[in-house]
Amino acid sequence: MSGNYVYYLSRVQFFAVGGSILLILFLFWLIRRRKLLVEYSLLWLAVFSIFLVIAVFGGLLGEISRFFGILYPPASLFILLIIGIFMLLLHYSTSISDLKRKLNELSLKLALLENRTRPREEPAAGEGPRAGGNPGDDAGERPGRS
Repeated sequence: MSGNYVYYLSRVQFFAVGGSILLILFLFWLIRRRKLLVEYSLLWLAVFSIFLVIAVFGGLLGEISRFFGILYPPASLFILLIIGIFMLLLHYSTSISDLKRKLNELSLKLALLENRTRPREEPAAGEGPRAGGNPGDDAGERPGRS
């Protein structure tokens, strides 16, 4: 073998590498446009990076398959995809649970604040005692007294 060995990517590898790079660039574009928070993008970046590594090193998928005893290497790719999807679903489920808990706390605080800042209403005539009156006295005065 000579010193100027050139590694040529197959057509499938070329499109896999290009697609992975495009997905990573799209992810950075979403972060830059503030359409995706950085904390959510880290898991996506990990998944896309794994696909990029597998695409660049074509024999790696075969080695992973042999390690796990999978006879058909593309099947191990699907297993990796399913594991990645489950990780994303678990991450989003925990985020939704946390947001729901925070929403419940905020709605309780808002209700308490509204109750504290709402002006007290006087009861209408005939509904109850007026301010300064006796509890059993609707008009505040008894008839017949002077």
